[in-house]
Amino acid sequence: MGKVLLTLVFIVVITVLLSIVAAVVSILRHPAAQELSMAGVAGDPFFIKAALWAQIIGFISGVILSYAIFERRKGWTLGLHTHLLGRKLGEGFGAGALLITISSVGIWLFGGIKIVSFQWTGTLGLELTWGFLLFIGVAVNEELFARGYLQELVKARFGAISGMTVSTIVFAFLHTFNPGMWSSPLPILNLLLAGLLFALCREYSGGLWMPIGMHLSWNFFQGCILGFDVSGTPMSSLIKTEIQGASFISGADFGAEGSLVTTIILILSIVMISTYYQKRAKQMQMN
Repeated sequence: MGKVLLTLVFIVVITVLLSIVAAVVSILRHPAAQELSMAGVAGDPFFIKAALWAQIIGFISGVILSYAIFERRKGWTLGLHTHLLGRKLGEGFGAGALLITISSVGIWLFGGIKIVSFQWTGTLGLELTWGFLLFIGVAVNEELFARGYLQELVKARFGAISGMTVSTIVFAFLHTFNPGMWSSPLPILNLLLAGLLFALCREYSGGLWMPIGMHLSWNFFQGCILGFDVSGTPMSSLIKTEIQGASFISGADFGAEGSLVTTIILILSIVMISTYYQKRAKQMQMN
């Protein structure tokens, strides 16, 4: 607990310092305004994006700093080794895209959403590129903290099941303040299931690249392609949709992660990946 709390202190301090720098730059970008209020800074598009990246960099830097100080010589790694990097990243990316697409199609078939339009413009292309880069940062920082550091820290002392359990719970509650998080039991349930899926990928694949790829494509396809809010956060998207019908099917304002359809898809995927890797381990033992 002490190490985790100290890591969070590192994250907060780095994030705050970078956010202050972003605020100063935001003020300097408006030389015509003699005084830019706090509300003005907070509403500045540059500051909003810079503050988000400050948080991402804060998480990554805080984790690496704690690992370097306390854990580097203890025999376990953060999972960022390059062996089979492309393959594992690709497998995770493909799996995440497939799962969220199946879930979204299911929500559509059960009447949870209505497809309004398909659109493409140069401006949308830039926004989707920004969204993809953003979700790279989100996937790396959340997986590095929850599965790279926390899961392996607990595993080294208490075993793999404890490591996966703790990382799963912490990952879900990292989204505590997301819009619509507590509108029903489904968002927290689905985040717990998604966290468990990522934790299993981390454990079975032996590294972070598979869960990073899965996390990236899940968010990007959900928000930027299929038109859902991502954990309550709206994104510019290729497909425009409207919510309709029962909220437990549509996911309401939390997006696909608030839908019972997603719950079923996540449970099935957890069972399938566990069965696959367990059979694979038995075959390797027999050989």
